[in-house]
Amino acid sequence: MATDYLKALGVGAGLDTVALVTAIVDAEVAPRQSSIETRLTAAETNISGMATLKSAMQNLQSAFETLNDEREFDFNYLTNSNSTAISAVMSGGDTQAGSQTITVNTLAREEIRVSNTVADKTADLGEGGSTFSFSVNGMQSSITLNAGDSLEDLATAINATDAPVNARVVTVGSGAYRLFLQADESGLANSISIDTDLASLQLGDNANLAQSAQDATLTYNGVAISRSANLIDDLVPGVSLNLLSAGESTTLDIGQDNFAAASAVYDLVDAFNSFSSVMTKLTAVADESGEGGAFAGDPTIRSILSQARELFFAEGSVAGDNIKRMSDLGVSVDRNGVFQVDEAQLASAVSEHYAEIRAFFTGSSNDQSDFSVAPRGFAGDLVKQMDDYLGFNGLVSTRESANSKTVAKLSDDQAEIDSKRATLEARYTKQFTTMNQIVSEMNSLKDYLDSQLSNLPFTAKND
Repeated sequence: MATDYLKALGVGAGLDTVALVTAIVDAEVAPRQSSIETRLTAAETNISGMATLKSAMQNLQSAFETLNDEREFDFNYLTNSNSTAISAVMSGGDTQAGSQTITVNTLAREEIRVSNTVADKTADLGEGGSTFSFSVNGMQSSITLNAGDSLEDLATAINATDAPVNARVVTVGSGAYRLFLQADESGLANSISIDTDLASLQLGDNANLAQSAQDATLTYNGVAISRSANLIDDLVPGVSLNLLSAGESTTLDIGQDNFAAASAVYDLVDAFNSFSSVMTKLTAVADESGEGGAFAGDPTIRSILSQARELFFAEGSVAGDNIKRMSDLGVSVDRNGVFQVDEAQLASAVSEHYAEIRAFFTGSSNDQSDFSVAPRGFAGDLVKQMDDYLGFNGLVSTRESANSKTVAKLSDDQAEIDSKRATLEARYTKQFTTMNQIVSEMNSLKDYLDSQLSNLPFTAKND
């Protein structure tokens, strides 16, 4: 706090210069300072409210994103009696309820051929000018060796072709190396045929066939089945199989989990009610105590909730014969605006119209682009609606940008006022200091004159 030293020393006019200067400056800047503080309070309220709004919208969007893709609306169960024989997982497609019995007879294998042993993998094979050619699945590849080419050079040349094989040199003993040529894919169709062999390596010799190509064979519900790979996606609807052990059997039990599907619908309704509660508080009109929402009376913010609520009442973008809107799932709104779910009606709808409900929510689509004009389903429509608000140039980003600019402008205005205050304080302080000095000098002159007059002869004091 500034100190008025002239007053403290008892000189000058005896006025509190600091208090006077402060009062005069405050009076001059008060109207603009008050305006800045009022606008800053409003901006801070808007920023806080926008953060709450954004969080609520993101939470709602995240909740509905759990059911906006067809593969996510997958509420089936799968039990596997022998997971050591086959690994089975749901793949998200249409499933077929019931039991499936599978016996694995043979596993699919890639063909592997090896060369004769050579003593030095980097030494000249002595095959300069010779051609090595092989075929896989009808595609032939040919390599012409140059003088000085070694076993490693041959492996490198094979891998440089487009052939679906891999070649590598393996150390099989001290000073002993062999070339391993392995097909990329399993199955008989991917057998390796040596069309032109190398005399020193004999990859085509039967004795050098380390592993012959083989299809996977299994018995599926009593029917013989063969596949070129151990990963099978086209046998049991909606299930991916990985064959693990030959000579073993398993039983897969598949069914529809209606309770999980109904619970997912409950979760979405709860998520929307939470969103609605936040929005209601944000747009609440001030009560008798003056307490109101950050966006009280803001029709744009209020429309976000009303437009989202309309999706619950309107016919879905993908409506079926039996499931056209949320009310067909037992969803209704009470007198307080809170959505409720009729448990019995929802359970019945899920049990009888599961496929329609999945299409209603997901639009029978996966990973739909933001630019797609195809129907998105109920969950997809709400996700897109929130995305329009939250995305680039959406309402949220526009308001956030405007708030940032407002705060920046108010900060500049405050800096300008602070500068003006400092200038005024300096000017008035100088003026009052000068005045105090003049008064002090006048007081000194008065005292001097009083002293001189009192010492004159014939004055009343000398009588």
